Amino acid sequence: MREAWRLGLAGVDAESRLRFGQSFAEMNGTNQDTVLLTIQRGDVADDAWQRLPPTRFFRSVLLKSIVAQYYAHPAAWSETGFGGPASPRGYVRLGIGQHDPWEAEERHD
Repeated sequence: MREAWRLGLAGVDAESRLRFGQSFAEMNGTNQDTVLLTIQRGDVADDAWQRLPPTRFFRSVLLKSIVAQYYAHPAAWSETGFGGPASPRGYVRLGIGQHDPWEAEERHD
């Protein structure tokens, strides 16, 4: 995984410099999106991608890590209806149909 990140980030930066003459971090959001879309599609031009397929890096490393980090934050949990982990307060009522006082009521539409 360490090598995939090293090669992938070097590839992102190399692709950015080749297409826009700037490092990825220096570019505006529109150009960053363009570079990421080309990597996602595998439409890369820089030789940095010789050892790591760009589409594989995008899907298997970059995308999964970003999604995992985003949904690890409590502010994002409410988007999915997740009430948070059981700890530190723990689940007390474990019977079928029982809910702890802090849990949201289940809706049946």
